Amino acid sequence: MTLPDRAATASRDAHLIRTRLWVLGGLGVLLLAVLLLRVAWMQVVQAEHYEVLAANNLLRPVPVAPRRGLIQDRHGALLATNHARYSLNLTTAQIDDVAGTVAHLRTLATIHDWEVARFRKQMRGRRHQPVLLRSDLGEEELARIAAQIHQLPGVSLNTYLVRHYPEGPATAHVLGYLGDIDEADRAKIDRARYRATQRIGKVGIERQYEELLLGYPGMRQASVDSYGRVLQLQDLRVPRRGATVTLTLDAELQRAAAAALDGRAGSVVALDPYTGDVLALVNTPQFQPDLFASRLSPEDVATLYENPGRPLLNRAVQGHYPPGSTIKPFIALAALEEGAVLPQDRYFARPEFWLPGHSRPFRDWKEEGHGWVTVRSAIAQSSDVYFYALAHRLGIDAIHKHLGRFGLGAAQGVDIPGETAGILPSRQWKRESLGEAWYPGETVISGIGQGYMLVTPLQLATATAVLATRGTRMRPRLLLSWNDEAQRLYTAPEIVSRVELADPGHWQLIVDAMVDVVHAPNGTARASGRGAAYRIAGKTGTAQVVALDKDRDYGDHTPMHLRDHSLFIAFAPVDAPRIALAVVVEHGGSGSKTAAPIARRLLDVYLRERTPPGAAS
Repeated sequence: MTLPDRAATASRDAHLIRTRLWVLGGLGVLLLAVLLLRVAWMQVVQAEHYEVLAANNLLRPVPVAPRRGLIQDRHGALLATNHARYSLNLTTAQIDDVAGTVAHLRTLATIHDWEVARFRKQMRGRRHQPVLLRSDLGEEELARIAAQIHQLPGVSLNTYLVRHYPEGPATAHVLGYLGDIDEADRAKIDRARYRATQRIGKVGIERQYEELLLGYPGMRQASVDSYGRVLQLQDLRVPRRGATVTLTLDAELQRAAAAALDGRAGSVVALDPYTGDVLALVNTPQFQPDLFASRLSPEDVATLYENPGRPLLNRAVQGHYPPGSTIKPFIALAALEEGAVLPQDRYFARPEFWLPGHSRPFRDWKEEGHGWVTVRSAIAQSSDVYFYALAHRLGIDAIHKHLGRFGLGAAQGVDIPGETAGILPSRQWKRESLGEAWYPGETVISGIGQGYMLVTPLQLATATAVLATRGTRMRPRLLLSWNDEAQRLYTAPEIVSRVELADPGHWQLIVDAMVDVVHAPNGTARASGRGAAYRIAGKTGTAQVVALDKDRDYGDHTPMHLRDHSLFIAFAPVDAPRIALAVVVEHGGSGSKTAAPIARRLLDVYLRERTPPGAAS
């Protein structure tokens, strides 16, 4: 290549390089200009916006749980309170040897394997947050850990509130308990109100009046570091505690009923007949509601859920029992109203009743029979044969109609979750439920509260209260009042219906017969009426659980699960009733020997001079 050619080529290369440098320089200037404009936009135009974002990175809202409302009885005695407990927590990011620390803590406090397993599961992904290792520390455990905590980095003792029930198992089925909020709960609750709360009422009053008891959460502002650790707290809104709920219960009567049942499976329900106030509602076997204050251990779960005695069953509103002879006053009233019998009619009650065309007799509990009886004496002596005949005359549909007016076989609408209905049979019921026809023998045994008829103790108490008021049926209620900030609000008694009789004089006849049960020389509960300072109207009942061969003498060797249920209904004082009650003792045998003495004991407790409701708060 000649010299001029080489010069031309060099000139072109130099021009190309200069052009590229100018382009690159221009792009650099352009990018720098964009960055400067962006910085100016962020620093000047949007400065306030980014200041807020930066502050939010340092300040976080922290919800504060409210104190749950108290529950008290009608006289102001506390039934549910909040107690402070201590928990042991570990922040694993601050601990070099987590396993070694846990092992050391197990020498200072009782920490079960299942609690360690739960801790290991929950610690994943929460290195900078306290994770629960053990809740509900005892005083000695707390003292031992507190003495060494300055040598245990990452270990903390936290205070928390738990529900405490001063009356313990005696009120467990009424009050219920709290449990963890689960998915079913989350679908129904206002999540804003539960931002700081992990527990919710599961059963009983705790569930029924959760809205009143919960309260409203407060709010704090927390200063945090880059790891999310809280450095400082500032109150923004004070939490509002839940309402204090006053129940219709009488704590003394509740306690006495639990003691009177003495661990035997059964139930007691007592009502104020004129208001429907539930004065006592007790079930046995019972459970300790404070167990639910913290997570249940596997042993607790087995005790509560695998126990054949079913301690969690609220027998008062969910237990279904044949009413036995407690049904006889209602059958008699139905027969009087239907004209199937007159007050003065006499009937010879033999040892057995025979249905025409049937080869098998229906036997009386009294082997020799009762002889000549009237409506009144048949109730007092509890003649089975008399009521076999009366039921046969009435027919099952008339029995169904009249007993239904007293609420038997139907839910009463009491303000406690889980109430069930029971069965008040009829021809239609059997056809629809079982697809079968009704037989005359089934009507006969209905006259003494056997067969398909099943009622709850609450239904028996409510029906007894209707007799006490001579026809007014009140809705049973547990909520008496609650406070809304400075104001106290009261619920009003509710009349469900009135049982009108063609002849109002029949009320007195039935009541007189029930008085004879307790106070007459031949009354079935006369032993329980002795020495009473007031008159009692009552009726014994012995409900057969399974048919046994009456020609065989079992003595005391009948297996417990085959023995009859013991029942008793009563109200007192007769002329101005203040209490109506029903007692059921499962497999307790004779109503006069087991249930009636329990009822007398409770009537004595309640009918002493008492403090007027609401006098204490």
